[in-house]
Amino acid sequence: MDEKVIVVDATFLKTVYGGQLVFATAQDPNHHHYPIAFGIIDSENHSSWPWFLENLKAVVPDDPELVFVSDRHKSIIYGVSKVYPLARHVHCIWHLAQNVKGHAQQGVKKDDVVDKFIKCAHAYTGSEFKKEFDEFRKLYPACAKFLVDKIDVERWARCIFEGEKYNLDTSNSCESMNSVFRKDRKLSLLPMLDKIIEKFAFWSNKYRNECASMPSTKVVVPFVENVLHERCPIAKRLTVREVNGQEFLFDVFGSDGVVCLVDLASKTCVCRMFDIDKYPCVHAIAALMAKIKKDGRMSTLSVYDLCSRYYLVETWARAYVKTIYTVPHISTWAIPEDVLKLFAYPPDYTAKRGRNQEERHPSEGESRKKKKKKTSNKCKPHQDLGVFF
Repeated sequence: MDEKVIVVDATFLKTVYGGQLVFATAQDPNHHHYPIAFGIIDSENHSSWPWFLENLKAVVPDDPELVFVSDRHKSIIYGVSKVYPLARHVHCIWHLAQNVKGHAQQGVKKDDVVDKFIKCAHAYTGSEFKKEFDEFRKLYPACAKFLVDKIDVERWARCIFEGEKYNLDTSNSCESMNSVFRKDRKLSLLPMLDKIIEKFAFWSNKYRNECASMPSTKVVVPFVENVLHERCPIAKRLTVREVNGQEFLFDVFGSDGVVCLVDLASKTCVCRMFDIDKYPCVHAIAALMAKIKKDGRMSTLSVYDLCSRYYLVETWARAYVKTIYTVPHISTWAIPEDVLKLFAYPPDYTAKRGRNQEERHPSEGESRKKKKKKTSNKCKPHQDLGVFF
């Protein structure tokens, strides 16, 4: 799998020696975490992050299509710009939302600020973004001023960003890694590394088997298949007017009264969900239904032809072709004599009073809300999109 969107983050180790565990992760086509690299650093600074990224560059070269997602730590921003000058770098909108709500005036509900900011960040079109941000500016002028003065809008607004993020706009994958290895971060270095590699090997094998068990009739990954299955009944009720059948252009009348021009040949729609998500929106599905109905048996176009190759099952399978091996027992190691003579001294440390911090301190005003229902990424063998076309 070509990793085009990489999330980087760091978390503290919980030993007397301190230090931090850093991760670089991607997301596989079925929205599973896809770890690429990890390392140990003394702290987040202008030396450690460039060092980690230089090592990452050995397996993920610099590329104009590459996108990094992270919080706004100055050393990460410095490291990415130095080591990956061709790549784009965007901010995790969840972390940015915590910064934004800190500028809200007294008496304002912090969670309302976050919700409104996320709506601005997730807008698909320029007009939708302008409408949402104008409302945000009226409700929370200090927060809007902070965003305008301090943050480049391309680093957080979906509709302004010109690259391809495949809707990955938070560092949640790395945050999840931090949670998974919460207990392991209390271990000394080598046992911790063994645990991390063991978990990576488990995930790799699990998703390899999951992919191999997919029915042969399935073309796209379960996540996209399930999204399309949710959209098809809606698309079936929309009115479609052919604009230019030879060029695959259609006007689709949305349930909200808005008419969207769909270009099936270039895989675009005025709503821009088709363009950004890389799989068809309800308007594109409705246009396809009209096209297939008109062409009848002569039609060769499928809903899967409108999906990016990134979301094909074969692309998902390629991501897990290689095996991750766990570290064998030390009794089986063949260690050179010159290496046996070496001794690694532990770093100096200052003993701290009291117990080590076990839980993460929440950001100011942070609260945990109930998760919204998300589209499943589990395969449903008896689900058939063919019934809609």
